[in-house]
Amino acid sequence: MNEEKNIDTVINGLCDELEPCKCLAHPFVRVLPFLGVAIIYIATLACLIGIRSDLPQKFAEASFMFELFLMAFMSISAAISSSYLAVPGACEKKWIIIPPLTAFGIFCMWSLILAVSEGMHMPVLHMDHCMGEGMFMALIPMTMMIVLVRNGATTFPKITALMNALAATGLGYIGLRFTCSMDTVGHVTVSHLLPYVVIGMIMGLGARKLFKW
Repeated sequence: MNEEKNIDTVINGLCDELEPCKCLAHPFVRVLPFLGVAIIYIATLACLIGIRSDLPQKFAEASFMFELFLMAFMSISAAISSSYLAVPGACEKKWIIIPPLTAFGIFCMWSLILAVSEGMHMPVLHMDHCMGEGMFMALIPMTMMIVLVRNGATTFPKITALMNALAATGLGYIGLRFTCSMDTVGHVTVSHLLPYVVIGMIMGLGARKLFKW
C-alpha cells in the first residue's frame, strides 16, 4: 500500500507541472491552409511578374502539362508527408514519403531524357531574374511548412526538411513555368531548380535545430 501511495505521489508531482495542450488536427486538415495560401500567393506573384505570352499554346503540349501535374503531385504529397511527420512517432507511416520521392525521381529521369535529346547544353552559372523570382515564390510556402512542422514535434527532422523543400520546390517550379518562356533543360536546371537545391541543403544541415522541440 505504501509503495502504491509513493507511486501516486510521484505521478501527481510530475503531472502538477504539465500544462494543457491542444491536440493537433488531422494532417490533411492542417495542410489545407498551406495549399490554399501558397497557391494564391504564387498565382498573385506570377500575375505581378507577368504571364508568359505563349502559355495558351503550352497548355496544348503534353510534355508541358506532364511536368506541371508531376510537380503539383510532388508538392502536394510532400506537404501531406510533412504534416504527418510533424506528429511524433510517425515511423509507422514511413510509406508516406514514397509518393513525393517517386515523383521527384520521375522528374529527374524526365529531365535527363530531355537533356540528352537537347544535347546536354548547360548555361553559364550566373544570377538572373528567374532565380530571384523563384526565391520569392518559395518564400511563403517554405515559411508556412516550417511553421506547420514546428507546431508539432517531428522525430525525423532531416526527412521532414527534405519534404518541406520538395513541397516548396514544386510550387515554385510551377510558378516559374508560368512566367519564364525559356524551356531548355539547362536553363530550368540552373535558374529554376538550383536555388531550391541550395535551400534544401541548408535546411537539411540545420534540420535538427530548426525543428527542435
